[in-house]
Amino acid sequence: MKAIVVYYSGAGSTRKIAKAIHRGMKTVIGDCEIAPIKEVNPQDMTKYDLIGIGGPIYWFRETANVRLFIYKMPKMEGKLCFPFCSHGSAPSGFMFSIGWALRQKGLQIIGWKDWYGSVYNSIGQPKPYFTDGHPDAIDLKDAEEFGRQMAQRAQGITSGETNLIPEIPKGPEADALWRPGGMAQRRPSTEGQGGQRPAPQPPRTINMKKCTHPECTVCLDNCIFHSIDFSKDPPDFRDNCINCNLCNRMCPVGAIEIDERTKRYQVQKVINTEKCKHPECTICIDHCPMDAIDFSVNPPAYKWSCEQCDLCWVICPQGAIEIANLDTTLDRGRRILGVGHDHPFLKILEDAEAKGRFRRLTPLDKIGWDTPIYQIKRTPRFSIEELEKD
Repeated sequence: MKAIVVYYSGAGSTRKIAKAIHRGMKTVIGDCEIAPIKEVNPQDMTKYDLIGIGGPIYWFRETANVRLFIYKMPKMEGKLCFPFCSHGSAPSGFMFSIGWALRQKGLQIIGWKDWYGSVYNSIGQPKPYFTDGHPDAIDLKDAEEFGRQMAQRAQGITSGETNLIPEIPKGPEADALWRPGGMAQRRPSTEGQGGQRPAPQPPRTINMKKCTHPECTVCLDNCIFHSIDFSKDPPDFRDNCINCNLCNRMCPVGAIEIDERTKRYQVQKVINTEKCKHPECTICIDHCPMDAIDFSVNPPAYKWSCEQCDLCWVICPQGAIEIANLDTTLDRGRRILGVGHDHPFLKILEDAEAKGRFRRLTPLDKIGWDTPIYQIKRTPRFSIEELEKD
């Protein structure tokens, strides 16, 4: 048996988990590799009998680069896999989303697991954050044991013990990780069959001057709910869209566009070329999950594929990445921080703690309500070398 662990890690939590899983797998399967997703050709996945694939939760799903990687893999009927993830306070939607994508490739899911992680790049959240300190030694030992179990289970299934294959959780009673994420916001009604109907938030349109459909079907192939309707002219988004943002992130030509009103409320980053040390420094480019920073134009710009993860802004050693709509961003952050101990994520964590799923490493009195990330003035705000240390 040949195995591999493939992962994306922004600020280091998933990387630590992935390496621990790999250590556990190696005790059972000697021929087991590990690699960050940028260093792996998805076409090469056919070489492996068991694939572990993981990343952080963004927007209640796997990151768009992980979904793109899976999409570019060939069909692998009969191969075994297990997804894993790290997250902050709200473990929701990841397995539902990535599990669907993996099954589209014919992969058999033999297990899954999630871990809490520290948060370093969420602009509107306090610092220290509620889940800071994770993953710790206990988490990593657990991840190592999980890797060993997955390797043993894979060997058993390969030997014919199909009873070891777990049933995929479904329905409203399933764990939150196996249910659609919480991005199903709505926008004002639009005209549709039978009169007025609700439509997805934010408003999206498909620019047919850019779109190459039917030659390209990336958006259609990756929409779990089949929300994109090309039978209409212009194409429309059905009201079952959950606003996961994968279609507009993954479109190879940027044909799926968000309305200007919504863009104003997204973090708008610009690169100050007087501070920037490119091409001597390429930290932002090297760590961008979607290769969304374009230095081929002047001034440098962010492409439509940007995941809005803000990692580049946090780790830039020169402070050259600046927020153009700072007032709007700060207002959003103040609203989040203003609720204090009534923060909804704290309530989620309290419930998880009561069920034994969460260990609090940062006491409530240490939460940095007065020191959110955007108030940290030093550059870089967090050193990527420090974050990636094992």
